[in-house]
Amino acid sequence: MNEVLKNIYTRASVRRYKADKVPDEDIKEIIRAGFHAANGMNRQAIEFIVMENKNSIRKYNRKAIILFAEMMKASGQPNPMIDKMVDDPNADVFHGAPVLVFVYANPSVVTPVEDGSLAVGNMMLAAHSMGYGTCFIGFAAGLGNDQEFRKECNVPDGHKYLACMILGKPDGNVEKHSRSDVKVLNWVK
Repeated sequence: MNEVLKNIYTRASVRRYKADKVPDEDIKEIIRAGFHAANGMNRQAIEFIVMENKNSIRKYNRKAIILFAEMMKASGQPNPMIDKMVDDPNADVFHGAPVLVFVYANPSVVTPVEDGSLAVGNMMLAAHSMGYGTCFIGFAAGLGNDQEFRKECNVPDGHKYLACMILGKPDGNVEKHSRSDVKVLNWVK
């Protein structure tokens, strides 16, 4: 099997991390891989925020949980599991990762969802190939438009939040999830 396919088939989301610092050079290389993802009309409109400060991560962990719970309630879909996390001061949606990478699109973006998704996919595969673990954090969505977060992270007006990915060295064995067979709805020849 070629190395690219092996990397794709062996990557898994990691939810327990060592506190070890990830070298800046490795973070830059992983972000570079994200920036090199395909993007609509080659606008190259994806920009990144890297957060390593433990106090900031702790603060925004709590805020992410609260904002996500509020988003769920506002959508008419409150979730008892999420409400329980709000009440748990030890709940950690960032799973102890030493690095958070937030992905934004600048106003020139044409296909933000696609561009951000492809960027995160590239970063996850690059990180895995370098011995790091990653996980896409949907719970961070509320932070994307939070004014305190945007101000602290210097997010310019007009930039659209797309995603959050955590990064670090896995702590222990990474649980592999089996995949079912590929489902092809139709193959038109």
